Amino acid sequence: MHLLPSHPVNTTIKALQFGVLLLKSYQFQDLVGPVDYLNTHTHSFLDGIVPPAVLSKAPNITWHYISEFNDFSPITASSGPPQIPTTSFEQTPALDYLLIPGADIYHTFPPQAVTFIQSRFPELKGLLTVCVGSLHLAKTGLLDGKRAATNKVALRITVEQGQFQQFRNVTWVKDARFVRDGKIWSSSGVTAGLDLAAEFARVNFDPEVNKAASEAFEYKANPARPDAFKYILDGVDLK
Repeated sequence: MHLLPSHPVNTTIKALQFGVLLLKSYQFQDLVGPVDYLNTHTHSFLDGIVPPAVLSKAPNITWHYISEFNDFSPITASSGPPQIPTTSFEQTPALDYLLIPGADIYHTFPPQAVTFIQSRFPELKGLLTVCVGSLHLAKTGLLDGKRAATNKVALRITVEQGQFQQFRNVTWVKDARFVRDGKIWSSSGVTAGLDLAAEFARVNFDPEVNKAASEAFEYKANPARPDAFKYILDGVDLK
């Protein structure tokens, strides 16, 4: 897709360090949608596509794929090819951002992941969750007192099965595809992760870079509201 002559890697912009937590049987789209969209904004992707003046404002992103098992065994998602972790909890470098895709709602969130997230949160510029990733994050206590979105069907099931008590300290937003509260960004159902990524890019990246990336991706993001699936939680008591 490189339409213009390529240029040397931009060394004037510090690379963003972006961690991705790999949970067993995570929803494939939860990861590949946001990662691929955000990566479309990078210097390496846009090189040869945009003029030098725009390219000079593109970020460099280094991705770190962190296994919940703290080893380098491939992690199998809900579909697609196995993902090979690139780092462990102990070896992960300082991060700017962390993305948590959702796994099954009955997934046992590993204690080492809780400790890792709690210890790294103060250094993060932002923490992003997709789908039930926010339900996993809620188990760390970092969502207590905050507003967040999550997969609506999953949230309804926790109420119907009497499992909602562990999530009561969070203000769950019923009618938004994504929510930002401080430096925590959360999205609702699977495809909402793309809209979350688009809003994150709009806020954090240069407008010209953002425009070029969205055109290359050919994606027109949905706003937080209206949410076509808000009816799923109609009548569900989340207090």
